[in-house]
Amino acid sequence: MTYWRQKARRKNPKMVAEILRERDERRTAALIACITEVSSSEGTDGVTHSVVAERAGIPVQYVEWKYPSREHLIAMANA
Repeated sequence: MTYWRQKARRKNPKMVAEILRERDERRTAALIACITEVSSSEGTDGVTHSVVAERAGIPVQYVEWKYPSREHLIAMANA
């Protein structure tokens, strides 16, 4: 029972780490899909941070931070 001044408790709050892990997995899956799409249509020379980030809907700064070179992007998609 809650009184009028008490906030109702959430039943199963997600941990922050779990939310961040799920977001990272979604971003990685989107990046892999975009890298394979770009590399199949334009070749590996067309794979750049800005093109992949734009098509995946992910900030360019995140892609550059997580994968500092084009070789890292291509290797991540091939792994």
